[in-house]
Amino acid sequence: MAHFDNVISVNAELEKRFGMSYLIRSSGPTLHMAGILSADKNFEAYGVGDMAAQIQRIYQRMNGVLANAGCTLINVVSEISFTTDIQALAGASHVRDEIYRAAGAAPPVATAVQVSALYLPGAMLEIQATAELST
Repeated sequence: MAHFDNVISVNAELEKRFGMSYLIRSSGPTLHMAGILSADKNFEAYGVGDMAAQIQRIYQRMNGVLANAGCTLINVVSEISFTTDIQALAGASHVRDEIYRAAGAAPPVATAVQVSALYLPGAMLEIQATAELST
């Protein structure tokens, strides 16, 4: 159950605009992260048509979100990827692998699902993650 005191605000303006929270800590050590899209500071699509660029941007944003809870990619235990092009995602999967390797993190369990569209026009990928706080 999400209580206001469990919300870790990441971007108050966007959270209010879309009626959502980026990051919520459960009653235990678990963090639930909203889906992260490849967007710039104005919430415009970044890397349109370039899956590798979108993957890079999503993990840059994800690192920023995790930092708000004192975490890094090492804390991520699970991901669900929603993509408009599963073949492009498979072809650029090495980018994700390199990002986790550079962070000194094992890749988390993962699921990828192809969808017809994402909320942000031009976005090809959205990643929702779950992380565990260090004890």
